[in-house]
Amino acid sequence: MASGDFHLHSTSSDGVRSPTWVMQTAAANGVRVVALTDHDTTEGLAEAGAAARAAGVRLIPGIELSVDLDGADAHLLGYGFDVDHAPLQTYLGEQRDGRMGRMARMVRVLREHGVTIEAERVLEIAGDASVGRPHVARALVEAGYVESVQEAFDRWLGDGRPGHITRTRLTPAEAIALLHEAGGAVFVAHPVFLGEEYGEAVAALAAMGLDGIETYYKNYDEETVAIHEELSNRLGLGRSGGSDYHGLGNANDREIGDIAFSDDAVAGFVAFLNSRGVHSFRQEGAS
Repeated sequence: MASGDFHLHSTSSDGVRSPTWVMQTAAANGVRVVALTDHDTTEGLAEAGAAARAAGVRLIPGIELSVDLDGADAHLLGYGFDVDHAPLQTYLGEQRDGRMGRMARMVRVLREHGVTIEAERVLEIAGDASVGRPHVARALVEAGYVESVQEAFDRWLGDGRPGHITRTRLTPAEAIALLHEAGGAVFVAHPVFLGEEYGEAVAALAAMGLDGIETYYKNYDEETVAIHEELSNRLGLGRSGGSDYHGLGNANDREIGDIAFSDDAVAGFVAFLNSRGVHSFRQEGAS
């Protein structure tokens, strides 16, 4: 197991485990420093912070923002920002409202295709979390239309599928600027999802002020890691790593900390954030 994992999700967004469980399990797996990066919300960070302190784990504030990159969905990971930054929280509130409307449209579109689930049940599955596609997917599994969350995305909810409804998102430049204003650093998540020419996409993001690239990601082989390391060197970007833990039970899921992310690389990531003077490090000091 790696000693750091900086891409984790909880029930505050689309994960299936509470922030407390995520922190306790990270500690049990030998992970010593983490970031909780729920989608478009910071609601789980207070609970995670208390659990992390009790478990002896260092928590770096995190978030995963969805942005519109030339019509494609891209994800940016923010680290170490001021959680109480008012413009950031205003934007996140708008996103939560938008997610509600998006979910309702998904349910309507699915019904038009003969797939009937209830919006109320999707909200029950989401609980206090910011509702999203994985909650709709779990409702589809529960109703017997698909056998897994992955199948729900492949057939109904993934990009280009009948139930994929877009929502208003920031541009990458706007999201990077917002997180920088909040005192954070910004890394691009799982760049390979940006397509075959993801190196060009990362270069474009770097020109917008991107700080780093998720280099050590679940299921990356040595060749892919090497490509990411070369890309980070060429563009002067920091390197992060994460399991992207959701606990959804998909075939390619990894456990918290189960990534090829050396102790030196973990320390390098923490040192990079410290060198950028991000908010949490100005408050707490590096460790």
